[in-house]
Amino acid sequence: MSRDDFSAKVLDELAKRVAFRCSAPSCKTATIGPSDSRVGRVTNVGVGAHITAAAKGGPRYNERLSREQRAAYDNGVWLCGNHAKLIDDNEDRFPEKLLQSWKRNAERNARLQVARATESPAHNLLIDHEVTICECDSNRQVLEFFEDTGAAEAWGQEVYDSALMLTYELAINAFTHGGAEAVHLKADTGCLYMTYHGSIFGPSDLESVGGQGGAAALASFKEQCNGSMELTYRHRGGLNELTLVDLNRNLNHRHPCALRLTKNLIAGNGFKPVQGCTEIHIYVDSERIFGFSDARQLVQQLVANLPDHWYVFHNVSKNPGLRKYIAKQLPRVRFVPS
Repeated sequence: MSRDDFSAKVLDELAKRVAFRCSAPSCKTATIGPSDSRVGRVTNVGVGAHITAAAKGGPRYNERLSREQRAAYDNGVWLCGNHAKLIDDNEDRFPEKLLQSWKRNAERNARLQVARATESPAHNLLIDHEVTICECDSNRQVLEFFEDTGAAEAWGQEVYDSALMLTYELAINAFTHGGAEAVHLKADTGCLYMTYHGSIFGPSDLESVGGQGGAAALASFKEQCNGSMELTYRHRGGLNELTLVDLNRNLNHRHPCALRLTKNLIAGNGFKPVQGCTEIHIYVDSERIFGFSDARQLVQQLVANLPDHWYVFHNVSKNPGLRKYIAKQLPRVRFVPS
């Protein structure tokens, strides 16, 4: 059967737009270099891989595409030879949406690195991806999810190790204590979401178990990631929602348990989105003064609208008097370093 292969022009474009690096976030190996024997004195180990197959029967084949669309730039991703083989041999693990996310991320990173001397890890973001894992194979599935979303590249190795361990332990507890039949994982820029239907079993319940594996993983995560990552939890409509939030990215708009301080909030409006959360995160705009009068009004609204919670303040002035004033009215409060 004929294949709708890429032209030399398309292959050249795919390679150059990612600086000849593999688009797999856990790889990013250089695919081009010098050769002393080949004609042209260059060796290329990269592959312009089809996102949806070039021929019927191939991985991720899309019969709705025309021949021209299958051979077009939009249907290709530049990979090293190893990852080109891997994505075709594991079609279920590497769906079309994930490969498109790899491509966008690789091009974004290449664009940011043009004319820069060194690569900055701060440029790396989590790859948009989601999977549903089962209890029988949660170990492998969690590990693959972290690899496929580029978590190590986005967070750094130390945070990656702690977050991976915690996510695995949370998955175990979802099945064993939360009564979950399946656990859904989703990555989105700087946040990692875990959701499952079941009875209430949040971080505080995990800690109350007392010294077991999950509680130890949570304690280790808090110690290793203090100030850089947060774990939030809420339960609503029978759905448990746990979220790892990358605090270094200023992603409070994606934080499911966050409130951004505004005049509207101080007036008592806008509290509904965080109902069901055990901890309420309040983000203060660094470009405005948050004074004692603001604190008094906000505390009154928090107690009235969201009583019996833990409260976490971000970007509050380090003025000890202001923090003491807030803590006196809200005993269950802590301040994240700004």
